[in-house]
Parts: sequence; C-alpha cells; structure tokens
Amino acid sequence: MTEPIVRANLSDELRLRGYTLLQRLGRGATSEVFEARQATTSRRVAIKVTAPDLVDPGPVTERLLTAWNVGRGLRHPHLVATLDGGRLSDGRAWVVMERLKGRDLQQVLDAEGRLPPARAVHVMRQVCEALLVLHRRGVIHRDVKPENIFVCAAGNFADHVKLIDLGVLRVDEDDPHRAHPVTGPIIMGTPLYLAPELAQGAPPTPMSDLYAVGAVLFHLLGGAPPFDGEEPTAVIERHINEPAPPLATDEPLPEMLQALVARCLDKNPAARPATPVELIAGLDQALMQLAGEAHVDARAGLELPAVPPAGVTAEWRHFADALLTNLTVCWPAGLPPRVEQAADWVKGARHTVDDAEQSTRAQRARTDRLASRRIAARARLGVQLEAVEAELAQARAALVEATSDVDHAVRQREVLDADYRAELAALQALGPTTLGSFSSAEVLPVAAALREHLALRNDLDQKAAKARRRERRGAEQVALLLAEQVEVQRVFADLELEEQDEGHRAELLAARADDAQLSAQRAFENACLNLFLRFVERSVTTPVSG
Repeated sequence: MTEPIVRANLSDELRLRGYTLLQRLGRGATSEVFEARQATTSRRVAIKVTAPDLVDPGPVTERLLTAWNVGRGLRHPHLVATLDGGRLSDGRAWVVMERLKGRDLQQVLDAEGRLPPARAVHVMRQVCEALLVLHRRGVIHRDVKPENIFVCAAGNFADHVKLIDLGVLRVDEDDPHRAHPVTGPIIMGTPLYLAPELAQGAPPTPMSDLYAVGAVLFHLLGGAPPFDGEEPTAVIERHINEPAPPLATDEPLPEMLQALVARCLDKNPAARPATPVELIAGLDQALMQLAGEAHVDARAGLELPAVPPAGVTAEWRHFADALLTNLTVCWPAGLPPRVEQAADWVKGARHTVDDAEQSTRAQRARTDRLASRRIAARARLGVQLEAVEAELAQARAALVEATSDVDHAVRQREVLDADYRAELAALQALGPTTLGSFSSAEVLPVAAALREHLALRNDLDQKAAKARRRERRGAEQVALLLAEQVEVQRVFADLELEEQDEGHRAELLAARADDAQLSAQRAFENACLNLFLRFVERSVTTPVSG
C-alpha cells in the first residue's frame, strides 16, 4: 500500500526562507503563483510553486528547478528576474521572481487588436534580445507566445517587454525525456506558434524559438496567428504541412519585413535566421523603413518627421538623420551657432549610443559565456545527484532488507535454541548409564528431535551468515554512495560560491553596461528633441517660403 504524501506547509517553509505569503495570484494545471513580501528588502515578489495535487509532480518540479538554474543572478532588461528558488521538504520546487506590473501581450491583442507595424516590430525586437541571452547560455525557451511576453506598465521606455515563464526552458544537458515527442502526452510549446520540427518530435533548437517569434510577429501584424483553429491537432498538422499564408494587413508593409516574417516561418530550420542577432538586424532595418524617408521640399515648406516613441532607438536614429538632412534646407547660408551646437550634440550622442550598445553586447556576451558553463555544470550535476540519490535509496532499502533478514534469522534461532535446550535437557535427564541400557522408546524420540534441531540451526546459521554478508556489503555500498553524494554536493557548493563571486560580479557589470546604454539612449533622445525644437522655433518665427 502506498503511503500518503505529506505536503509541506508552504507558508511556514517560505517564511523560514525569508518570504511572507500575501495572496494567491493564480493557479494553473501544474503550478500556482503567490504574491509575497521579501523580509530583507520588503519588496513584493512572485513565487511559483509546483501544484500540490499532481499525480506525477516530477517533470514540473524539474522544469521549475531548471528555470532557477538558468535564471539565478541573471539581470537583463527583457527577462523576468529570477531571485531565489529550491526544493520544499516534500520535494516540490519553488522559484521567486520579480513582481511585474502591466499586462501580457495576449491581453494587449484582446483589447486593441493588431498592432501598428512599428510597435509590433519594436516589441518582438526586445523578445529577440531576451532570446539572444538564453541561447548564448545554452538554453531554448520552447514556448514563445503572447501570454509569455509581458508588457510592463512602468518600464524604461515605450512598450518595455520582458519574456517570462522560464519553466519550459531546456538546456543542452537537460533530461531528454522532458522533450516529449508529438505522440506523447505533452507537447512542449503552444500549438498556435509551434515550430513544425518540434511538433514532429525533434529536439528544440534556437531556430525553433525564432519560428515562434515569426508566428507571434505574424499575429501582431495580421491580427491572427498564421494557423488557427479550435482543434490543436489540426493546427499542429497545418504547421507541419502547409506553407505560411501571406500577411494581410490594413496598411502596406515593407517587402523586407514581409520576407523576414516568411523566412522565420520556413518549414526548414536551416532557412530561418540562424541567430537572434541576425533577426534583430532585420527588425532594425524594418523599423528604419517603417519610419519612412525624410521628406524635404523647400518650395512647399519644411516637413519634419514625427517624433518617435521613447526608447525605440532605431526610429530615433532615423529621426536624427531626417533632422540633420533638413538643416541645409532651413539654413542654406550656414547654421546659427545654437543650432550648430544642437546638431553637434546629436552627432556626439549618437556615437555614444553606438559605443554603449557595442560595449553592452560585449559585456553581455562575456557574462553569458561564464553563465553557460555554470548552467551546464549544474544541469549535469543535477542529473548525477539525482542518479546517486536514487541509487542510494535502493542501497538503503537493500540494507534495511538485509538487516531485517538478519534480525529474523536471529529471532528464529533464539526460538530454535530454546527447543534445543529442552531436548538436550531431556537427554541429560536419562542420566549416566552403560551402553545398551537405553530403551529405544526413551532415546529415539530425543535423538530425532536433536538431529532436526541441529539441521535447522545449521540452516539458520547459513541464512544468517548470508544476511550478514549482504548487510555488510549494503553498508559499504551506502557509505560509498554517501561519499559520492557529499562530493557532488561539494561541487555544487563550489559552483554556488563561484556564482556568488564571479557570476555576481559579471552580472553587475552587464547590468551597469545596460544602465549606461539606457542613459546614452536618453541623452540621444534629449539631443534629438533639442534639435527638433530648434526647427519648430524656426518654422514659427521665420517660415520657409518658396
């Protein structure tokens, strides 16, 4: 009979770890999410926990622990921060994440419908930035979809995006049975955005994530996913067999953007963009085209470009180019000193942005390389520790069984020895006599009983000796496995120290580079706005005439 599982007191265990549960935020099929307050900082966080009533919580628990492995210490503007995690006393996993405020992209689509092209491209470009970090760390997301793209209410700039739900990640050394084939009970990924090779049971690759990016971008631009339907199996079949339909939009799209989306949705992974870097470059080019060409006609008057949304650097670059192009039209005889200073500020700020972006990419790449090694090592050690602990559990069970057999043999021998002593006393009671004076009625029953007891005792001695040998071998096996377990745990502890030292410093440097890039972007926008206002003042005071 299977013993009932005793579930951990979630509130008490998390309080011991420094978190006070405040309210449940949601409950899914496999996990539940709570809002909590962190004792050391008093900040609000979200804690995701394996659901308590799963028949087989193992796969869900391991996926959450994978999210903790990959996300620990990671600081990136477009990835949800994973702050803490581990196992509860009942074996379930818990992961602490930053508490986001805003709404997911699916909610945006439900409320607003298809997005303007420039906004859609801007959103998915940020998703690609997040995927770039994951891929460099040897990780595939596997479930890029609108529900996992969170649009923050208070971000650094317009439509600030964070990619969430790291609980479906897969690392190179991940347990292969977590990537379920199409014929299995679970398909990792959402059918509406599922790459055809994943639907056919192939292992996930970076190009699988980029297919999903293309499918989501198709949805944002066209108002519906490339393949839709009520029956998930039918949708999956269409992903496998049907070419992606052409984009139908309310306004014309640049041909290169349409081609880029179609390329992402190619059935052949090798025909898609190879990396998020390649896709980001294409999206930046699309943003430039969507911003339009600077229109200058001195005879009809000066037409200035529209001011871009905050933080969309590609559009601000186009905005700066348009403003600088218009300088000679507005002041053909030479720039006024203040305008010239404003133009120089724009040019210098743009160089600073370019340098900051290059520095951020280089620092982030170094950080991701270091993290990739630790992530892979922890994944391998996790599998190794799981195997050792499973073998240790079997060895302990065998030792318990051997000890039980020894105890049983000893108890049986004690009973037999009592009978033996009784039979021996009966023989002794016959007293000293001469040979031949015993009657068969007196001797034969006692002799037969003694022979039987001697045989049984000999058999029990052999069984006890075998059990003792098994007990000794079992104890030696348990000792060896305990030593191996301690060694794996020691290596884990060394990795943890490395994470706190080298990893923490690298993440801080990457975060500082991100902050420097953000400051450079803001300074560039300020410079562009300053120059724009010079044009506005010029048009108000001395309009250009034909």
